[in-house]
Amino acid sequence: MNKSSDSPGGIQIVVENLSDAGARLLAAGIESSGNGGALALLIGAVTEALRPEDRAKTRLVMTGDLVATVNAREDRTSAPYTMERGAGMVAAKTMPPNAEGFVDILIPVHWLLPRDDAKETAEQSHRLRHLAAHEAVHASIFHIGDEPFDLHHREEFGHAAMNFISMASEQIEEHLAEYLGSQITGHEVEQSASNVEASIEAWQNTLATELPAIPESDPDYFQLSMLVTFNALHILWKTLAYLAAALRAEGGFRAVPSDIAALPGWRENIEPWWDRYLELLGEIPMTVEVSIAATDEVVREMALHLQTWADELGFDFHDTPQGGFFRIKLWD
Repeated sequence: MNKSSDSPGGIQIVVENLSDAGARLLAAGIESSGNGGALALLIGAVTEALRPEDRAKTRLVMTGDLVATVNAREDRTSAPYTMERGAGMVAAKTMPPNAEGFVDILIPVHWLLPRDDAKETAEQSHRLRHLAAHEAVHASIFHIGDEPFDLHHREEFGHAAMNFISMASEQIEEHLAEYLGSQITGHEVEQSASNVEASIEAWQNTLATELPAIPESDPDYFQLSMLVTFNALHILWKTLAYLAAALRAEGGFRAVPSDIAALPGWRENIEPWWDRYLELLGEIPMTVEVSIAATDEVVREMALHLQTWADELGFDFHDTPQGGFFRIKLWD
């Protein structure tokens, strides 16, 4: 089922890849709530978070199949889209402007389905409002344009440096969206010790299972090993960008909770580089009106920090006159 309509706030509502049964369930939940339920919360949070001038060119896409909805909007032939992200799953996704200038915020429809338990419904409502505001920040950045954190689109870099710049760019924007989402809704998404531990374990499990599975005889062995290594590490770093957003306060960052700081994986793999990571994130003004001149150098410094961090964890990826060079030092 595919359907489009307009909301009172000027944001278009689209339903895609939803079965008739799913559509009936969604409609019943909206009707029974009396106030529009989760859909009304979603529209309200996105409307509040967006700049007024962005609303008419933003669409909320409720989808029963996020992968199919993403694939319909961009060519994922070389890198198939999946919803798995380390220890978690993709909660939503905001797409770049299409040819008509519309930015689509893709929301899996399960977020909108009614819950039987009142407490669970309340918790889900808080998470949904935060998620909506977070994605609306990405949407506004797309509408403003100029790719504010994408230094690698303004300067040329070697293969390794470009990858680190790209990762730094994404982490900084995710940190910004997570922080502003909390400020808009007044609801922080807690990053518990169990969440952080699960993210560390997912990263380590990926390295332990996927790296050995690549045959050394494969002509693309080094490229594939590099992709596995840094995809996994980038997912972990994004988790840390969210944690930093939860700890961000006026004038700095709160201390890491003691139960997180006590995790062996934290002390070994994160703590030695954490302070510098926060220092760099702290140089990014928390606004969608990004000053490129003020942030490009921070992105560059963050990329160098991530490169050092990876190297000291045992993954050497640097540029040479012959191109990018990747080496796993863990097993030396």
